[in-house]
Amino acid sequence: MSAARPFPIASDWHTVTWATGRTAVLTEPHIDELLQANLWYLRGRERDLLVDTGNGAAPLAPVLARFARGRRGLICLVTHAHIDHIGGFHEFERRLLHPAEQAAAARIDDLTPLATATWPAELRDRFADSGFLLPPVLMDAVPYAGFDPGAFRIVPAAPTHFVQGGDEIELGGRRLTVIELPGHTPGSIGLIDHDERVLLSGDAVYEGGLIDTLPESDVDAYLSTMERLRALDVDTVYPGHGEPFGRARLHELAEEYLRERGG
Repeated sequence: MSAARPFPIASDWHTVTWATGRTAVLTEPHIDELLQANLWYLRGRERDLLVDTGNGAAPLAPVLARFARGRRGLICLVTHAHIDHIGGFHEFERRLLHPAEQAAAARIDDLTPLATATWPAELRDRFADSGFLLPPVLMDAVPYAGFDPGAFRIVPAAPTHFVQGGDEIELGGRRLTVIELPGHTPGSIGLIDHDERVLLSGDAVYEGGLIDTLPESDVDAYLSTMERLRALDVDTVYPGHGEPFGRARLHELAEEYLRERGG
């Protein structure tokens, strides 16, 4: 299937914004809001970490090279195996994923991610039931001439390492702990940055409608995750979508979900 209308070419596909002197967020501004995920780049003294990889429509290597030139040991961790987070996973040598996401990662090329008209009817219906209006194409520009949203597929890549709750990642002067946050997907994870007192939450929590009606979602698991988040002592949340927010808002969002979905 080819896109029905032409799209302008966006030469700068990714934006980069530094949240702190050693944490940056990358976004794909020409992707529809539904799939416009945050990619968090964390700089350590000895190695760096990229959390999530976007949709994979354009390579990440050129943009990372702008501020990672000469730095060794880049690690990539994906919070869960959805199309807007795992698209660029294949670009990296060290790929970290929760084992419960392995099967989904292996079949990620089954879906045409940017052309919703090709999605299975059941999936489209689930989004409609949740109040999400799906445009036929989830972008307003293309990264290069000849890019066809209706033909694009994500390149699947197996993880090189599995991570689970309690595992630690040491970047050199910056220690992170994996936290399990199931509900959106079975193997959804986040990271606690102890030095910055930050939670990188993936899609477990963010401002806006949380998605818990997909075939792989589990509301009971999500309720347990929200109980965990309600008690979490961090200063800031770096979410998988939208803007960062503070501890008070994190606890409010968890409370809201518990009231609405927990009865």
